[in-house]
Amino acid sequence: MPTSLKTLRLKLQRRLLVLDRGFDRHLIDPVAVQRVDKYALQEGYVSALWQAWCSFCRELLIHSTQGAITASGVNTTSPHSACGEMEIAYVAKRLSNRLSVNAIRPLVGGHQEHTWGDLSKLNLVASGIGCSNASSILSGLSACLRIEDLQLCRNASAHISKSTIQSVRASKVRYQNTSFRHPSDMMSWVDPVSSDFLWKSWMEEIELAADLAIQ
Repeated sequence: MPTSLKTLRLKLQRRLLVLDRGFDRHLIDPVAVQRVDKYALQEGYVSALWQAWCSFCRELLIHSTQGAITASGVNTTSPHSACGEMEIAYVAKRLSNRLSVNAIRPLVGGHQEHTWGDLSKLNLVASGIGCSNASSILSGLSACLRIEDLQLCRNASAHISKSTIQSVRASKVRYQNTSFRHPSDMMSWVDPVSSDFLWKSWMEEIELAADLAIQ
């Protein structure tokens, strides 16, 4: 039976709710007093949010390609509807690298897949894989204005180096209250559009993108 894209949206919503409640607890009653503990906690939240976004994007594209039911009640189709999950992952990786898709074979593991939440790659996949709901997916992706900075925060936190720190510094021009000692401090920067924490902008943007993409 085809998967309802609403189900994927509800799954994402539950994950986001848990993470957002954790973020609020961290602000109101911080349990991490030592700096090393604070950074570890922040990095964990940022990583979990990035993984939730990536997981949603992966499931959205794979199920849409195989045949799913949109929130509008329409069955999706694609030229690759008969392919298995890892075969679609192979097609998606080729598309994400701007390569042609000839003989299709399954990837042997998740470690070979492209980064599903990376907008530069995700747009190429959504545009090229032939899903009948591609316009809805691309509409959702077009609403993403801050997700690239979530990716930056996650990568800089996981791979601290001179270049990643410089990228974090360069992103400060887009926000307010941008002091930081660790890349994960980005989550507490202030978005001038909403006057709220950047973390909240990430959450709201993911919610909006998902709502548009499943239509």
